[in-house]
Parts: sequence; structure tokens; C-alpha cells
Amino acid sequence: MKKGKIDVVLGLQRGDEGKGRLSDKLAATHNVVARYNGGPNAGHTIVVGGQKISLHQVPSGALYPKVINIIGNGMYVDPLKLLDEIADLQAKGLSISPKNLTVSYAAHLILPHHILLDELREGGDGAQGSTKAGIAYVAGDKYERSGVRAELLVINPKLLEQKIVEELNQLKAADSQKTAKSWLAKAMQLKPYVTDTASLLNEQLAKGKSVLAEGAQAAWLDIDGGMYPFVTSSHPTIGGALNGLRVSHHYVDKVYGVMKAVPSHVGDGPFVTEITDQRLADKIRGRRGEVDAEFGATTGRPRRVGWLDLPAIRTAIRDNGVTDVVMTKLDTLQKYSDLGSIPIAVAYKYQGQTLSEAPSSAYMLADCQPVYKEVKLWQGDATKVMSWRDLPDSAKKFVEFIEKQLGAPISLVGVGPGREQLLARN
Repeated sequence: MKKGKIDVVLGLQRGDEGKGRLSDKLAATHNVVARYNGGPNAGHTIVVGGQKISLHQVPSGALYPKVINIIGNGMYVDPLKLLDEIADLQAKGLSISPKNLTVSYAAHLILPHHILLDELREGGDGAQGSTKAGIAYVAGDKYERSGVRAELLVINPKLLEQKIVEELNQLKAADSQKTAKSWLAKAMQLKPYVTDTASLLNEQLAKGKSVLAEGAQAAWLDIDGGMYPFVTSSHPTIGGALNGLRVSHHYVDKVYGVMKAVPSHVGDGPFVTEITDQRLADKIRGRRGEVDAEFGATTGRPRRVGWLDLPAIRTAIRDNGVTDVVMTKLDTLQKYSDLGSIPIAVAYKYQGQTLSEAPSSAYMLADCQPVYKEVKLWQGDATKVMSWRDLPDSAKKFVEFIEKQLGAPISLVGVGPGREQLLARN
């Protein structure tokens, strides 16, 4: 019988929508926060009391001492980077230990040869937007059934060391034995964190606890439902949440789909509404190092930016059963309020047809043209607003226009990076 509940947070665009600030806000009212996909190739940036905290593999609940944090079996875990992240959070005064952070024994481990292969493949051009974190190759091993799961840290570390040596020898890497021993000695520090997280999670649900399932990347980067081949190697979607945590769909309550007012993208691939005026794009992107500037949280690379693309968001809402849309970065639109209005894509033209939803094919998207509608902007500084009712009427009308176009409720609106700047509509 159902007792607990799961709320899911996922991205509706191409990643970097501001999911971290929503997860941070929701974590305060949940007992468990669980990451279900991706790995160190993802990043959430959360601003707490003016302090910028970047999370890559650790769930957002780590900022709350009473929350249990779970790294699910759907994740690709780099033990060394995870240990560094834990140490960094501890240095910032956060209490992180096996009491409040667990790693699924079924999560696949990123090994030294995965990273080496990724560096060789990417060749420095960033064509696929890879973070060179070994994600593509650990995923390949997983589906070839030759991967290594975190369980070996607990039950057979010698076999793990042997696997690393064999793989590095195949690549003719220098000092493979030394590399494997050094890597394993560090990785073994993660052993106390490794457990059966699916059992833990389902026990919590049986007790009536609330779980926040936290996704990385976004719907359009899903390897099955996204704009293949310009996708990631996991499932950032609702199905990924269930499989990546091993929980039943019966527990799912809210599905929060996060979108930002100005979409962005890292790497190559079709971008139907991309802003090609570089001066305007640079203005919107902001300056490197600024909070909320459009540079990768993990890579630091500048992101491509574009106008709001509603067909793509409609598709993501449909595919994921989104109950609540969350719009972030409304304040970003202030950067070009002098334009008076901006174009928003309300449909696509594709080979003479009008499409209200976007096709999940990079080849088809490359042949789509946006159908724009000019939407009026507003004057004033939205970042100073502390409640929905205090927003300028024209800003409210902007949000209401988007809501009507999407056919789904926008329940929260972000006007800045801080916790208090995510406004509930009322």
C-alpha cells in the first residue's frame, strides 16, 4: 500500500535550467533527496547566503543536515571526484558522512581508462559538449555488460584493480599497475558510503517518508527521447528517475519540469532559436564568474543561447507527465528590456508543415524554422521582488502568456539565484 511520495525534478530544455535552486528549495520539505542520472558531467549551482556552492555528484539535500542523500544506481560515479566533492563541502562547514550520504552498490564506476578514452575521442574540439569525464565510455561498458559497479569496492577490490590494469594495458598506458593501485587506494575511502540504496529508499517510502528525485541534464539530452546524437549517456527523464532509483511509479506525486526564460546549449547540434547576433548573445550570457552567467558549471565553457522555444518545452511536458512548470531566470530578460519585446517561438515550420511540438530528431530539428511571436517585456528590477504579487503587471502577463501557450501551470518563477528568489504563484 502506498504511504510515502516521490516528487521529481527534471529539466525541460537542454540542461542548465536552474534545477539546483529548485531542488535546494524542495529539499527542505523532503526526508530524502536522491540523484538518479548522470555523474560528474553535471553540475548544480546553489547560492546560499551569498555563498556559491557547486554540486556535481552529491544531491542537493546535502545542504540540510537531517536529509538522507542517495546517489542512485542510474548514476555514473567517479569515486575520486566524489571524494573531493565531499571534502570540499565538509570544508565549507557541511556535515557529510555515510549517515546522510549513500552510494548505490549498483552505480557504475568511472575508471581511469574511461577518462583517457574520452579525452582521446573529444580531441579538444568540444563537438559533443563532452565534459571529458568518461561518461560515454562508462555507459558503453555498462551496456556491453563489462562495466564495474560500486559493489566491487566492498566485495572484491582486487578484481577491480585487475580490471583497471587490463583496460589501461589495452590502451598501452604507461605505469598501468601503479595507476591502478594509486586509484584504488583513494577510491576505497568511498567504501563506507556504498550500500543497497534501492532497499533503503523503498524502506523510507514504506514508512511514509517523502523523497525528492533530482535529475541532471534535461529532456532534450535524453539518449532515447532527446535530439540524438547530441545527447548525454543516461536518462534525465521520468523513466530515468524510476529506473535510476528502482522505485515504483505508484509513489510519484509531483513532476516539476524546469525551464529557463533564455535557453542555452553546450556543444554542437541543432538549436532552432539560437541567437546568432554575437553582441546580443554575449550580453545575455553575462560575464564569466558571475552567478547565473551562461558558462558551464562543470566545464566553464560559454553556452550558446537562444530565444524561448515553446514547441520543445511542450514535447518535454508531454513526455514526462509534468504537473508543475517552474520558470527560472525571468530576471535575465531584463538585460534586453530596452528592446521593448522579444521573439518567442510558438511553433516550427518543417517541410511545409506547422508543428506545435518538436520532433526528437537532430536531423529534423536542423531543418525546422521557428515561427516567432513578439512578446512585450517590462521595465523594472525583478530581482528585488520578494513575492509574485509584487512583480510588474507586464512581467506577470509575460508568464501568463507562456503558461497559456504551454497548457501547463507555471507554479514557481525564479527572479534570481537565491533561495528566496524562487516565487510561488498565488
